[in-house]
Amino acid sequence: MTAPDRPTAVVATVAAGLPGLSLAEVVAGSELMSRADRKYVLRLPDFLAVADVLGDRLLALDIGGRRSFAYSSTYFDTPDHAVFRAHRQERRRRFKIRTRTYADTADTYCELKLSGRREETVKRRHPHPTAAADVLTPEARAFLGRELASAGLALPGSLLPALVTGYRRSTLVTADRRTRITCDTALVWTAGARARPAARQQVLLEVKSATERNAVTETLARLRLRETSVSKYCAGVVALGLAPGGNRWLPVLRRLG
Repeated sequence: MTAPDRPTAVVATVAAGLPGLSLAEVVAGSELMSRADRKYVLRLPDFLAVADVLGDRLLALDIGGRRSFAYSSTYFDTPDHAVFRAHRQERRRRFKIRTRTYADTADTYCELKLSGRREETVKRRHPHPTAAADVLTPEARAFLGRELASAGLALPGSLLPALVTGYRRSTLVTADRRTRITCDTALVWTAGARARPAARQQVLLEVKSATERNAVTETLARLRLRETSVSKYCAGVVALGLAPGGNRWLPVLRRLG
């Protein structure tokens, strides 16, 4: 096993040792399209410590006997990176637009992520043709326009594919179905001919819950594991030198390697 594969293998092994939960059960039991997100960059020993403490309270998403899945997300931005700049400036009302392909099931969605009040994240999505993952179809633009208008925002006129993120993900769910933990490894940023791997020895953990405080975040706090402000899209833009002004993401980029 090569070093870059180890985090993926470790996470998959942990997920394989947990009771399984089908995708339908995950969706039915915990519809988290409006939620509080908490992100962490963990070394493997820290990830294993979290899994050890929470183990008997966790289930793992299982699709066809698989517990680890390949994801590919194409992010869209304006030519002058207005979406990136809104996040860099920490504007209260900001959003990301992407298509996300679940490689193992060949499903693709156009997704809108809105940052709302009290750090709440609202996600909306619409089925999208997999063959057009790098294009915003008229149907996708109509969907995005409606959703942004309902939030008092406008769809930018010029949106182009700006960055692709690829990674492996295992999803864990608390027994009460109220909190999800996504565990991402083997992250690769790509933009045209540029590519850069990251998180080769870390696990990118995201805790998604309807409440800001929950058993998972409290466990992380007791283990003295601090939340990290990280956006895969914004960090990738900085890592590949696609736009200026990304100093706020340099510390996390150093951690990601």
